[in-house]
Amino acid sequence: MQKPLKILMTTMQMGFGGAETHIYELALALQKNGHTVTIASAGGKYAEMLEAHGVRHVTLPLASKDPCSVLRAYRGLEKLLRKEHFDLVHAHARIPAFVCGLLQKRLHFRFVTTAHWVFKVTPLWKKLANWGDLQMAVSEDIKQYLIDNYGQFSDNIFVTVNGINTEVFSPAADPAPIVRELGLSDTRHRIVSVSRMDESRGKAQLCLAKAAEKLLTKYPDLEIVIVGDGVLSAERNLLTDVKAIAAELEAKYGRKIIFTPGLRTDTPAFIASGDIFVGASRAALEAMSVGKPTIVCGNEGYIGIFDEDKREISAKTNYCCRGCGEVDEDKLCADICTLFDTTGLAASGAYCREVILADYSAARTARDYEQMYAKLPAVTSDRRGDILVSGYYGFGNAGDDSIAASIIQNIRAEDPQAKITIFCRSPKQSAKKYGARAIGRFNIPAILREMRGAKLLISGGGNLLQNTTSSRSLFYYTTIIRLAKKCGLKVFVYANGVGPVFGEKHEQTVVKTLALADKITFREPQSIEYVASLGFDRAKITLSADPALTLAPATSERIDYILREADGDRFFAVSLRSFSSLRSEEVEGMDEEAFAALFAGEIDRICAATDASPLYLIMQSSRDRAICERVNALAAHKGYILPALTAPEILGVLSRTSLVIAMRLHLLIYGAAAGKPLLGVSYDKKVDSMLSYMGYEPPVHVSALREGRLSDRAIELYGKDIPCDRIENLKSLAKADAKAAAKMIRE
Repeated sequence: MQKPLKILMTTMQMGFGGAETHIYELALALQKNGHTVTIASAGGKYAEMLEAHGVRHVTLPLASKDPCSVLRAYRGLEKLLRKEHFDLVHAHARIPAFVCGLLQKRLHFRFVTTAHWVFKVTPLWKKLANWGDLQMAVSEDIKQYLIDNYGQFSDNIFVTVNGINTEVFSPAADPAPIVRELGLSDTRHRIVSVSRMDESRGKAQLCLAKAAEKLLTKYPDLEIVIVGDGVLSAERNLLTDVKAIAAELEAKYGRKIIFTPGLRTDTPAFIASGDIFVGASRAALEAMSVGKPTIVCGNEGYIGIFDEDKREISAKTNYCCRGCGEVDEDKLCADICTLFDTTGLAASGAYCREVILADYSAARTARDYEQMYAKLPAVTSDRRGDILVSGYYGFGNAGDDSIAASIIQNIRAEDPQAKITIFCRSPKQSAKKYGARAIGRFNIPAILREMRGAKLLISGGGNLLQNTTSSRSLFYYTTIIRLAKKCGLKVFVYANGVGPVFGEKHEQTVVKTLALADKITFREPQSIEYVASLGFDRAKITLSADPALTLAPATSERIDYILREADGDRFFAVSLRSFSSLRSEEVEGMDEEAFAALFAGEIDRICAATDASPLYLIMQSSRDRAICERVNALAAHKGYILPALTAPEILGVLSRTSLVIAMRLHLLIYGAAAGKPLLGVSYDKKVDSMLSYMGYEPPVHVSALREGRLSDRAIELYGKDIPCDRIENLKSLAKADAKAAAKMIRE
């Protein structure tokens, strides 16, 4: 069990709304699990209810963009944070997140946020927004919104549900007080809806009111209860329109038909008083938890009567109906009549309750948040590192970036307090991505300052000591190692691949640099053989494995979202890269245009034989996208191009495939980790070496590609079972490197 945490949550206000209810239920569930929660907001009815349950609330002006209010909120939070020493701060709205982000720069606390909704992104908000070290989204599409609009990193965004307190929202809820209060009749036809009535939320409720007269012709005893009111002064309040319709109907029919009790906290009793429920988002989930047949619709769209067929689309949109058409009177009337006329109302309601118990409990939401909290680094990223990590990071290459992620992740698994600094191309992005301190890889003064306070340099992993791409690269990595030794650091050449190195002078540079290292591990045996051939003592090298083998796949829900537009369920993965500028005998004599045409023909043969579709995975957009798009355009069987995925997402996608065909080394490594049959297409000796080490058959060389050579092998391998023992052993070797690194800074 996770140790109890002292948590400060901030939000705009704790009045009525889906986000506020989410926070209320979350705070109570976390408190039940032993954590101490304090909530700061502008106040509201839920604040009073939290206090009644022992959750402290601090009132601060966090609901206003007014500079004076923001300043007062800033000062109030600063005082609270300095006094209380919270384990983490958790913001639930953009204004509180902005204020907390400013304070984090001064007070250096661990900071997370939750995105409850999608809002219009302006250039100013994009610049000012602060989403913390990790983020929680309440649906996959909101997660994608954070990625697309704010540049957040997928691996740092967790997804939860709008958890419901199933003991409060239950079929046992008593409607009698509401029936007495409103003077409701003993009727068989009553519809209940709960929503904020601001223009951005209350469209379905207004539509329901407009449909009332049409429904009355079939159900003369009809009653409609619409619970809620407008809470945003900047928006038109649609309850005014609903009340006008209610008054007209009462005058015409001589009785009250539409009841508007306003904002209430006793919503379980209101929901229990109805036969069916109309609404979206959290309110729909609450109604389902009470066991009421539910028509899911709202401002974002219309799903209709919730049943087994609507379960998937409802979940994908977080019951907000985004992209599901428009709500209108005719659709709403038809579904209401279908429910009222069926004999299966009780069964429909029971199914709704069953779904909530399985997937949407408040306890599940609390567990999701606890998992996110547990992933927060114990040390904030502003702390100078004891461990410095140097490699080809921040260039948009999914393979090399996954090496950085796995090294940091594995070291933290051994030592949660490890302070790590990474040298990379884009420090600001990398600091957010890895939760580690980051400095520019060519900022030599900053690197030297960092080295003066550090204990260990990790050079790796990856194929860093080579000059196939350029001699400048080799010069850079060897220089960093020499500087580290001059500054008195230990050096760990970590899970490297080496070569090819062209030129005797450069070969000797590699040998002399390796001699400076305190520990050396190589990711495959061919690199050991290569440096031994240059005269280096092989006894000083330990055989290891690529750290990326240890990464875990993204969630099944995330992969469902990524593949939402891909038809069918039979896929094979393809990874290609440009090779025209490389010095390598594996590509010698092959023109990229001729290669693309040949490869497209091979894709068509594989598709025809397997009835599967290709998924083109882009590992580095600048080198992969163009050739993948060219092959896909030339092939008769079109595939799906999946750019900008993280390593866990790629691993998850590969789990849905039956074959991996790849030029990119790390896609082959991910494929091995996923237990898939591999067919390498070699542009470099490192591909041959790694496949051999992992126990797979030799690749097809780019230069040797001919009609049928690739496709015949692919068809034979498709869907083949692959033993996983060897890969599990390699994962253990990769984790041993992290243990060694943690030990080196303790000695």
